[in-house]
Amino acid sequence: MPCLFTIERRGELKPFSTQKRNLLSVLGPAWIVMMADVDAPSIITAGESGAIYGYHLVFILLILIVPLFFIQEAAGRIAVNTGKGLAEIIREQYSRKIAIVASLPMFITDFLSYTAEYAGVAVAMQMFGIPPFISLPMVFVFHALLVFTGSYSRTERILLLVTAVLLSSYIIDLFLTGVNVQKLLLYGLNPVQPYADPSFGFMVAANVGAVIMPWMLFYQAGAAVQKGLKQVDIKLERYETLLGAIASEVLMISIVIVSSSMGSVNFLSSKSLAEALIPLAGQYAYLLYAIGLGAASFLALVVISLASTWGIAEAFGWRRRIGEKFTLAKNFYIVYLLETFPALFIPLIYKNLVQLMLNLMVVFVFVTIVPAVLLGLISSNQRIMGKNSLKSYWKTFYWVSVLTVIITGVLTALSMLLKIWIV
Repeated sequence: MPCLFTIERRGELKPFSTQKRNLLSVLGPAWIVMMADVDAPSIITAGESGAIYGYHLVFILLILIVPLFFIQEAAGRIAVNTGKGLAEIIREQYSRKIAIVASLPMFITDFLSYTAEYAGVAVAMQMFGIPPFISLPMVFVFHALLVFTGSYSRTERILLLVTAVLLSSYIIDLFLTGVNVQKLLLYGLNPVQPYADPSFGFMVAANVGAVIMPWMLFYQAGAAVQKGLKQVDIKLERYETLLGAIASEVLMISIVIVSSSMGSVNFLSSKSLAEALIPLAGQYAYLLYAIGLGAASFLALVVISLASTWGIAEAFGWRRRIGEKFTLAKNFYIVYLLETFPALFIPLIYKNLVQLMLNLMVVFVFVTIVPAVLLGLISSNQRIMGKNSLKSYWKTFYWVSVLTVIITGVLTALSMLLKIWIV
């Protein structure tokens, strides 16, 4: 069997672009970002969706596989074809100001994401009797060491292990709690849903925001560049993106189904989770939920932080390769270290983050608009992409996906404003 990699300095693995490849050889960027998509805010969104509307949002989550795949595939396609991150290619093709406009709103809103991820870790560790003032500093240190003390390939291997823990935890939880097949067929797979209900529409928009977030575009592109993927890997990267999109939404659906029998609980309260899960499926389901929440939160903390830092570094033209000496890429390392630090303290002060996170999911819909539009323009540009530019039918699917996300966010925002105005 031919060797798929060469060893370069600092232990980085670089693929031979001329040799035969398989899916495992490119596995990493798309799969990790899709698993990180099921983070603490997404778990809250899916949990609230199931607790309030039962199986009704399963159909929406299945449909969301389509825009998730097409939008993320474009991010991977650009990076693999050009060897450049999203903000870097935007800076080169447009300007530094445009690149900053595309990445800075993500950088700002990600602060709330970090707060949610730290809160998710704190809750998960509390379920095992570890208080937040111990667990949160530990997580911050681990999050820093993961990038400061290794290469991209080592960081990726650790994150892949975390995705395995996340996936297995919630799938086993679903098996323990069970699926009501009759409700799944009558409600979950039924396209007719109460779309006119503003509250239901808000949950739809929250799930759209939970499934497509701006940092995902920057991470997949940046990680593909760090991994050294080449044009020959475009098809395999596409398969990985599709596999990850399906797995991500299956995880969301499993959380919706598990939470559909819980009633209205606070999904960032360990006591409420304990009271809801133990009568349903026993102590093991409770512990698995805690493990899944902790794995999801830590994975997302690292991935979002890397995506945000890569985006800013690319926009400003800084060096940003994981494994480089601190003196060569000090701006990258400093931003990565400091950007999550303030969010570390908020879960220690402010306990109820559920509604804040649901609102954040809707905000993400709007923050995604600028990078998603630029992503579509670049991936369709034959001068940049050559033979790998989006073809007419693929381009149609992409822009329909983006418009669906935008329209959902706008209509939901208008309905919520109307509801507030009437009240």
